[in-house]
Amino acid sequence: MSSEQYASSSSSGNPEDPASDGLSAELARTETESSQEQDAGSSSQASGTDLSEVTRGAWMGSSVSQYEIDWLYRSRRIPEGVSCRIPGDEIEPVLQPGERVVFLAHFERGFGLPVSSFFRDFLDFYKLQPHHLPGNAIFYLSCYVTFMEAYIGIRPTRETFARFFALRINSVQGLDIPKPKPPVQCGSCIIGSRQASPFFKFSGLESCRSWQGTFFYVKNTGAADLIDLPPFDPAPPTKTNWSYNPKESHNETNRIIRFMKQRMKDTDLCSDDIIRTFISRRVLPLKRRAHKMSEMYGPGDPTKITGLPLSKKDVVLKARQICQTSMPEDWEWGLRPLSSTNPPTQEAKDRFPRIGSGKRGRCRKRGLDKFDPDPVIFWKDLKMGRTPAARLGKAPPEPSDVPSANLNPQIHEHAAPLQAEAGKEFVDKLMAQGQKNKTPASDAGSSQAPPPNASGPSPSRVRSLP
Repeated sequence: MSSEQYASSSSSGNPEDPASDGLSAELARTETESSQEQDAGSSSQASGTDLSEVTRGAWMGSSVSQYEIDWLYRSRRIPEGVSCRIPGDEIEPVLQPGERVVFLAHFERGFGLPVSSFFRDFLDFYKLQPHHLPGNAIFYLSCYVTFMEAYIGIRPTRETFARFFALRINSVQGLDIPKPKPPVQCGSCIIGSRQASPFFKFSGLESCRSWQGTFFYVKNTGAADLIDLPPFDPAPPTKTNWSYNPKESHNETNRIIRFMKQRMKDTDLCSDDIIRTFISRRVLPLKRRAHKMSEMYGPGDPTKITGLPLSKKDVVLKARQICQTSMPEDWEWGLRPLSSTNPPTQEAKDRFPRIGSGKRGRCRKRGLDKFDPDPVIFWKDLKMGRTPAARLGKAPPEPSDVPSANLNPQIHEHAAPLQAEAGKEFVDKLMAQGQKNKTPASDAGSSQAPPPNASGPSPSRVRSLP
């Protein structure tokens, strides 16, 4: 049965490893509570427990600022053809026609607009919304895409994903919550490794718990769809296709597993290699791109956030901002990822005919940025993750303290757009036309100062490149 024909409203019947998604401790406690709550659940059902008081996984309003929106444009995570609107005082999203809901925490972990065909297919196949996916789930998806593109040389597929990962529901917990326990409002779909999955193991940040407080609205400003997300639906997931697992029936996945195991035996390929690949490449795995990571070709590659390189230490610091890792600061590649100068071997091409399909066409190179639009931030405590500044009693810098985007040439004036892939570059017209309503110049941040709300410390703690 093909994945296109497969449909089920039941959850997976196979046992799965607990997901390390910043909620692992709570999920582990859930297993203990479930054996104790039968009687408690019955009494709660009768008493009519008020679920409005539940805060875990609930909408909590948004702390996103204009400063952070400007950073998303400068770092090429959002193209010019998309406008952004910051929520007001609403706790839950209140959309205007044509708008979609996205999350700053997702953009920090490999998400970008327009989304890749794989990510849209993933949402459609499992009938999911962005708010169903915790911040760490986006990180896991980014790692999977990176492995497929940068170490196999092919586009990711739902079949291989389903062989490696399983989906599980994240429900409201508590002895006083009646059964069946309802899914949480945000982060109700948790991605975890299947039992005995041969794929690499990754650990998200345990502190990534308030990611839903980073939502805002996006909307296409022209005829082209530069977002490619499904219309917003606040309902919980239906578990459609959640039990899908091709097992040994998908031949390409079988070959991938054998190939991966051989590489792990012959080299020092590890999970850290995958993490540092998309960080050091300055690429967003879940954003639509002109070509695969195996075809990337240097500083002028237009699929990058920027062509400026990161030091090894900076790669480690960025990794610690989004996951748990023991990566040393003087790390070495266990196995170098594929690129135009390190192409797949003939053996790999023989095993995977799709390597040669959809080869990279001609791409207009992008000029090198003068300043890094997405630099590294030094944190007081790298283990704590990113906590919106509004919840720490901090505020974004005053406009007088932040250089105007019109005065800051952080993006080269001749930067090449991804045209059909991602629209024109934001700052090209910003520089030419001056202040825009969606990104006021007075609030725009320096290329050397990403938003404090997204990163914790003030701009003075930014590490700039030489």
